[in-house]
Formats: sequence, structure tokens, C-alpha cells
Amino acid sequence: MANYLFLRGNRNKYFFSDVASELEETGHKCYQLKFELGELLIPSKIEAVFVPNRVSRKTYSISDSELLDMQIYNITYMREMKDTDISKRELKMYKRYMYFIDRFIEEHDIDVICMFNGYHWIDQVSTYIAKQRGLKTVYFEQGYFRPYTLTCDPNGINNAATIPRYQEFYESITVNSHKYKNYLMAPENEDLLKVKGENLTQVAFVKFVSMLGSILGINPKLYAHITWYEAFKYFLFKQAFKFKKKDEEPLPKEYIFVPFQVSRDTQIFYNSSIKNMETLVDFVYEHVAKVNKRQGRNICLVFKEHPEDMPRNNYKALKERYASDPNVVFLQKQSVSELIEKSLAVITINSTVGIEALAQHKRVITLGDAFYNIEGVVRHCEEFHRLYELIEDVLEQPVNETLISQFLYYLRFHYQVEGNLISPNAATAKKVANHLESAAYKHQENNLSIRGERDESDWCYSGKI
Repeated sequence: MANYLFLRGNRNKYFFSDVASELEETGHKCYQLKFELGELLIPSKIEAVFVPNRVSRKTYSISDSELLDMQIYNITYMREMKDTDISKRELKMYKRYMYFIDRFIEEHDIDVICMFNGYHWIDQVSTYIAKQRGLKTVYFEQGYFRPYTLTCDPNGINNAATIPRYQEFYESITVNSHKYKNYLMAPENEDLLKVKGENLTQVAFVKFVSMLGSILGINPKLYAHITWYEAFKYFLFKQAFKFKKKDEEPLPKEYIFVPFQVSRDTQIFYNSSIKNMETLVDFVYEHVAKVNKRQGRNICLVFKEHPEDMPRNNYKALKERYASDPNVVFLQKQSVSELIEKSLAVITINSTVGIEALAQHKRVITLGDAFYNIEGVVRHCEEFHRLYELIEDVLEQPVNETLISQFLYYLRFHYQVEGNLISPNAATAKKVANHLESAAYKHQENNLSIRGERDESDWCYSGKI
């Protein structure tokens, strides 16, 4: 049996508590650390501690430079978006919370630390402590076949995930054609079809209480990128967007689809040299224009904005710059599946839209670091100045549908965990708990201490992650 520590959850604040409750039913011991005032509105089924009430002035022994070198979202956001650094006062606050987390781990003999996403400062400092103590870590995030899968990885999410990156591995995967055809984009467990979408009003209220808590000094300010104005604007936009009509602009005869990504997302901060969507548009446009000139074609570009980014960036100046060019189309609300289906190819930095495109056996070119940068599955552009040549080659070469299907089958049925991370539901909690247990059991079978060093590939390649 293991002792689990669950940290800061995602927007579904019930998720970690529900999973932990399932683990305790089978004999494990679980604890939850809460950091936001809003989290106190959500009853916990396990032993929980509101850390701001327990943290002292004692600090963990770590230098400022070590903290600044971590992939802490708040630090990166302030540097990239605000052109400034985090204050020494905030760094000291990180150290105070580190001290408490480290003591809690020691006093409760923690074996496994479970986190969401992994880039929040709480996650990053906890990961540091886990490495110092030789503990297991597990990172959760929304899955790649949404909304019916989730990521649960011991190493991290996206490009940090323990997903094999070489073609030969996937060539050995046997595909169950029935499962692939019927459940690649649908749940095997029909109970998940009954799960409702997230309650945005509830999510917003919990966030409001937490932001109020930071103003009153009850809890620290956890998110550097969220202001009261932006939070209110985001909430109103999300409510209004549901009623927005689809774009009616006709699609070009021949086009390459380029999905926008959230410009301040971790995928852009840590896994891309292209740091904003304006740069993406200009870069891809330049090279597609070269292709058209060299081949006498009229390939257009269709760009679709990311709905999570629209409340913050309207790209007005960018759209005005290309307004007179009939070969460039900007969309806000349109079926991504349809845009992929009718396209010649998809060019993406590292979006999950790339996975959706592969599911349709479309040609995919990536510009950033992506876990699916696998030879034969996608074409990764390593030399930006030669993108036009890569586009020409991709459009001429046949798609390796067999290899893509093997990759997707492994990703969906071996690597991903089936479940809905957004809304509370018993089926997901039970599935994730069983998943964590099977991974721990496999390590014990291999005579590996749950606290000791381990080969992460054992977790991933077994199909029992």
C-alpha cells in the first residue's frame, strides 16, 4: 500500500478527491493539500489541509537562481508577457511553501505526489522536492481524445510525456480494428456519454472566491496571468460564445489549415520557438507563397483562432494586414473536424489538433516540439528556412495510414486513460484509481521500491500506465 499526496487540482476541483477516495477504498492512504480559498467550498472525501493556515516563516534551502531556472509558469509569464521578473518577495513565498510541503511529505511518509499539469509553481517546487527524496510523481491533464480520455504520466505532459518517439516501436503495435473503428473518438464505457459538461458558473465562482482570498491575504496570488478584468471578460465571452453563429465564409478549393494556439500556453512557452500567432501567420504565409510561385498553384491558408485565446487577443491588426489577400481566411467559430477534412494538410506548432488531423489520416507538419513528432507519423520542420520545400514534399508523398493507425491505437488504448477530467463522475475516478494501482503493482512485481529509482519506460510501454 502507498501513501498518496494530491496537490492543486484543475478546474474540476472534485477530481483528486474522488480518485483519492477510490484509492482509500482499496487500502491506500491519501492526503490533499489545498492552496486556494475557493477550494474550501468543495468538500473533500479524504484528509485535507488548507496550507495557507499552516505555512510558517521557515524557508526551504534553495537559491533564488534555482527557482528562476525552473519551468514555473508565473515566472515565465512575467518574463515573456510583461518583460519583468518575479520579485524576491514572491520567491521567498515559494520557499516558505516548499518548506511546508517538504515537512508534510516527511511526516506523512508520502510515496507518490499527484499534480495537475505540472507547470504551476506549486507543482514545480513539489517536483523538485520529489526528485530530492526519490519519490514518484504523477501528472494529470486533459487527454488527446477529448472529452473521453485524460493524461496520467509519471514524467510530465505534452513533450515531457513518456511516449516512445521512434517509428519502430509503433510498427510492432497490433491494432484491434473493432476498437479502433468504434472507440478511437468515443468511450468504451457508455456511462461517460451521460457525463454533463463543466458548470462554468461554478468554476467562475470558485475562482472568484480564490481571487478574493488573495486580495484579503488569506491565500497567495496563485496565477500571475489572471486579473479581475480578464476573469470577468473571459466569463462573459464564454457565455456569449455559445450563442455565436458559425462563420459562413466559404472555404477555398485548396487550402492548408493552420490552427491558432493560446499564445501564453505552456506549449508555446516551453515547446516552441514561435512565441505568438502573428509570427506563425507571417512565417507560414511566406512559405506557402513560395510554394504557389514555384508550382503555379493557388494554395490558400485557413487560420482558426483558439476559443480560449479570443477573450484576450482579437488579432485585429493582423487581420487588417491580410484583409486584402483572398488567399488568407481567418475563422473564429467553425468545425475543426470539417476544416481538417477539406484541407490539403495541417500545419501546427504542437496543438492537439494535430492528433485530430492524424485521426483523419491527414498530412501534418509540426513547427514546435510535440510528443507526436515521430518519423512516418508527421513531418517535423527542423529547418525553418526550408519549410516551403517540406510543404512541397509532404503534398507529394502518400500518407502512411498503417503507421498512423498504430500510433493512434497505442496512444488511445495503451497510453491514455479513459475518463472525463472536466466534470465529476464516478466512472473516471474508479478508472484512474485502478490505473494508478496497476502501475504501482507492476513496479513492485519488478522488485522496484516505490520510493526508489525506476525506468519510466516500464510505466509507459507496458500498456498499464
